Amino acid sequence: MLYIDKTYFTKKLSVPYTEEPTSDASIELDSNIHRYVSQFLKLTLGNVLFEELKTNTTNGELNNDAPPKWVNLVDGSNYTIDGTVYTWQGLRYSEGAFKVSLLANYVYLNQYQKTVNSMLGQVSLEGKNGITNDSTPHLVEIWNEFVEMYQGSYNCNPQQYYRNGALFVDYFGNRESGYVSYLQFLLDNKADYPNVPANSIEYKNSLGL
Repeated sequence: MLYIDKTYFTKKLSVPYTEEPTSDASIELDSNIHRYVSQFLKLTLGNVLFEELKTNTTNGELNNDAPPKWVNLVDGSNYTIDGTVYTWQGLRYSEGAFKVSLLANYVYLNQYQKTVNSMLGQVSLEGKNGITNDSTPHLVEIWNEFVEMYQGSYNCNPQQYYRNGALFVDYFGNRESGYVSYLQFLLDNKADYPNVPANSIEYKNSLGL
């Protein structure tokens, strides 16, 4: 497991037959968490930053003495731009008793689909491993929720603008809320996360198109 565990897979992200820790399904989910969280971070941070993050991780959890930039990425932070405070909730966070993570969505999508390609933009919405009749609407819902956490709201149109000579891109499309997406957080904090390869991706409709 890596940064998240099976407790993030509840309600619409529930994975059948994982209640028993030693079941085949439970072991497979643990393996997929590590595999696909690593894949997501490699694709969006790049090899240099990912390797740095790995050196600050032990047994799937961030080290207590990890630099602030990694604590901020994983567990969230507030930061200020031009006197305005913005909030990145983190790769994982809780809303009451409910645990939330875009990593869980990404793992779930890979658990039940044939491919999520290296650019994170094309998803094969063909169910497997227990997802049965007419899985496409469900998987599209999970994908679109992932995209919203990754880059911003459904109707956002990225806006580019310059501030103090630096180019900023607003993918969240709703900065007045004060909350920013994963991609926006990386772009707003380029000094900590330089040259990330993360790109914007597309929402899908109920037919998977």
